[in-house]
Amino acid sequence: MTLSSFFCPQSSAWAWFLIAFVLFAGVTTAMLAWAAVFRVAQARWAASVNRIAQSAIYFTPFSVLVLLPVLVGVRCCAPWAGHPVPGKEAWLNVPFFVIREIVCLGALWTLCFLMVRWSLNADAKSARGEPITHRDHHRLNAISVAVIMVYCVVSSVVAYDFIMSLDPEWVSTMFAPYFFCTNLYAGMAVMILLAAALRRGLGAEKHLGPSQFHDMGNLLLAFSLFDMGLFFAQYLTIWYGNLPEETPFLVLRYYRGPWPWLGWTAFILGYAIPFLFLQSRRLKQNPRWLAPVAVLALVGFALERYVLIVPSLQPDKLLLFHPHSVVVILLFVLFIYTTLRFFKLYSPVSAADAALAEMKPAEEQV
Repeated sequence: MTLSSFFCPQSSAWAWFLIAFVLFAGVTTAMLAWAAVFRVAQARWAASVNRIAQSAIYFTPFSVLVLLPVLVGVRCCAPWAGHPVPGKEAWLNVPFFVIREIVCLGALWTLCFLMVRWSLNADAKSARGEPITHRDHHRLNAISVAVIMVYCVVSSVVAYDFIMSLDPEWVSTMFAPYFFCTNLYAGMAVMILLAAALRRGLGAEKHLGPSQFHDMGNLLLAFSLFDMGLFFAQYLTIWYGNLPEETPFLVLRYYRGPWPWLGWTAFILGYAIPFLFLQSRRLKQNPRWLAPVAVLALVGFALERYVLIVPSLQPDKLLLFHPHSVVVILLFVLFIYTTLRFFKLYSPVSAADAALAEMKPAEEQV
């Protein structure tokens, strides 16, 4: 038996590997994108928050490992692989699919690695008593801009290839921004949880106080509202455009069959309830109260990714409790391990970002 034949058509194993990749690669790349955003914004408050975001780089090798079975199984599991879609053959063919995923994701992960590496180099310079120069700041700013741009492009490709292509007749111009913005939402929720859990153990209370949690809570609030807006905009476009060919994707997940209760649960838990709770300023300033809201957001996000993928492959089976779902649990454990390993080796405070608070306005123009 070949490795490719192990993943049979409509294989639940392949579906769970795909879910695991979309979940964990989406969250970790979003965390690294947040690190880039904070750097480009010259965020003076984010010296430790940025470092928490950078810790996701240690999980990247495991994202590569879970991507491999997805690429191997696409030939016999993707609906379009055995039945080419008229007019889309140039894009939806196995060789081009595999090549573009490797190139796109490889480019994004390489840029993220360099961004984190250069930030850690600045830490090393600071530890040796050497000043962090304008050249160091300029280099970090430049690669952070590149990370943000490539993140948006690559996340769009992943959205089209790993989710939209599973229902080859469905198209949506809103789906790509919805996909990477919800990833950013989940990435911020993970950062809140890590900050709440690790700040005392890392001795970073000074850099992870009520002000920082309030700011992270505001970002979570903003993206919960924005993502619900994108969700509605996608529905509204289909409705007022009278596009019947685009309705089956939403009807299956939110109106008919065994899926509506799960689809609406994901939406309510992941976005609606957090939006209501995050109206409270006191809640956002207290990590003990903010962390449970972040957990709700992540549970809803995970359910939503499940609902986006599985109905396209097996519309009549929920597959909620399946032996292959253990891959998600394994990756969760590995994510915790890699995060703790990162902070055993490196400072919880980015020296380059901490230096921004000491710079004069004129010096920030690097």
